[in-house]
Amino acid sequence: MHDYRGKLVELPKKGKLLVITDIHGNLKDYEKFMDIWDKFSNNDNHLVLTGDFIHAMGKEKDRSVEVLESVKSRWEKSDNFHVLLGNHEWATVSQTCIYKSGVNQNLNFENLLYEHFGDKCKGKLEEYMKFFKKLPIAVKTDNKVFISHAGPSRDINSLDEIINITADGYLGNAKLFQILWNRSSDYTQKDLESFLKVVGCKVLIVGHTPVDGVKLVGENQLIVSSSYSKGKKAYVELDLEKEIKKGKDVIKMVKYLS
Repeated sequence: MHDYRGKLVELPKKGKLLVITDIHGNLKDYEKFMDIWDKFSNNDNHLVLTGDFIHAMGKEKDRSVEVLESVKSRWEKSDNFHVLLGNHEWATVSQTCIYKSGVNQNLNFENLLYEHFGDKCKGKLEEYMKFFKKLPIAVKTDNKVFISHAGPSRDINSLDEIINITADGYLGNAKLFQILWNRSSDYTQKDLESFLKVVGCKVLIVGHTPVDGVKLVGENQLIVSSSYSKGKKAYVELDLEKEIKKGKDVIKMVKYLS
């Protein structure tokens, strides 16, 4: 079983970490990343999916069920395979509908479950919701990199608030909402620096916002698009043993999906 501190994953100064964001039901890309992971995996190396592995958003054929079944199985079998909650998984847990181009993504997902499981679809939805509730919301590395689906949250005042962030539930929880939904227009550079100081880190890595592979925001935030992107598809092979002071130190560790 994963030995998490509440909703926080803490990784030691040992090995490497693959950071993969926003698969959004793209089975082809997901399988490419799993091929990379299967060759990369060992006792010291880790992988983190930063959430939003469901809901295809209309760009690709929606293979969310196949992706989700594999993600869940791998997470259950490996303590080095980490999965964070994204805003789309949160939408399932909180039963809050997300729309993309006027399409109800929650309803689409439930229709997919019916196509795959027929009358057992309600049971599968409950199973998936229980899985999503087990997921942490952030990774903190010993070399001071913080990884979450989105953010930062302006209302976080201590690391303990990250650890216990779902104690107030999944709906009507401003701190959780911000760390799952905030884009660069929702916070200032001062907000970002304050957040990093509170959590004791130097750099923040997030997904959530589609960019052309990777985008450096200020000096200490990287937005990474691994599948649902505006062009290139990037991931990070983060060296957990290297000193990290600024985002430019992590940019050197970015790789691209071929």
